[in-house]
Amino acid sequence: MRTIIYKITPEHSGKKIQDYLRLEHGYSARAITKLKQLPKGIEKNGSHARAVDPLHDGDVLAIQFSEPPENSGVGHIIRSNAFVEVACESEDFIVYNKPPFMPVHTSCGHSHDTLCNVFAAYCDQIAKDITFRPVNRLDRDTSGAVLVAKNRYAAARLAQTCQKEYYGIVCGKLPHSGTVNLPIMREKEEEMRRIVHPDGQPSITHYEVLSQSETHSFVRFILETGRTHQIRVHMSACGTPLFGDTMYGTPSPIINRQALHCGCINFPHPVDNIQIRAVCSFPEDIKNSAQQLGLTLPNI
Repeated sequence: MRTIIYKITPEHSGKKIQDYLRLEHGYSARAITKLKQLPKGIEKNGSHARAVDPLHDGDVLAIQFSEPPENSGVGHIIRSNAFVEVACESEDFIVYNKPPFMPVHTSCGHSHDTLCNVFAAYCDQIAKDITFRPVNRLDRDTSGAVLVAKNRYAAARLAQTCQKEYYGIVCGKLPHSGTVNLPIMREKEEEMRRIVHPDGQPSITHYEVLSQSETHSFVRFILETGRTHQIRVHMSACGTPLFGDTMYGTPSPIINRQALHCGCINFPHPVDNIQIRAVCSFPEDIKNSAQQLGLTLPNI
């Protein structure tokens, strides 16, 4: 059970509870309807309140979310004791520094070695059965920040507000900074590979070169859109594929995956709106690759 407390200040005096929740804290109409159906969903100064009741300076508004339905959490998920670094955590979210080669979700071929399995073991540690709600997702081979919401409200609040910073090594040289605006679509319906195509979805990648050698560049990427394989496809289209990317470039004897890492994720705290910046350190394979290629790793 998650309870959130709001102390009402003078500027919100006179507002209806539903308007305060919707306008000030981003509650959806659906979420408010669900709260109205719970005996203790909305309380003002310790007593049950209606969504249409007015607020006054000094009121204490308590919002309580229901427990998830039975079997909706990770109780049925196989536990994994694999160590995954936690970059940031609160009562409402956790940010993992996902290692490369670990899928985020379980599937037919990955029932026990995913981030979901790690999260299930974490739930045992805190004695809660929580639904696994990753706000962002990474390819299996891409490392770095994965933000997981611990409740339905946090998931809804965080879904449209997080901004990710990716870091990667590309083959060749790019201008110091720029934007790639090329539409992306699936090459074949039954395959994962994507291509640049006029009929594809709008896709925009901003980049900045942070370090450069004669043959390679270390680059920061900010995505304006979030298409599958977006950075990999855009860099390949520019003639500078990600180092080690066997799908869109060429394999490397130094690293056995694309050299791409989600190094930072920025988002407002779902309750108090304080800006959070969670930083995820570079994995060893990217550190080693950068060193061998004569590139300097940035301080994130």
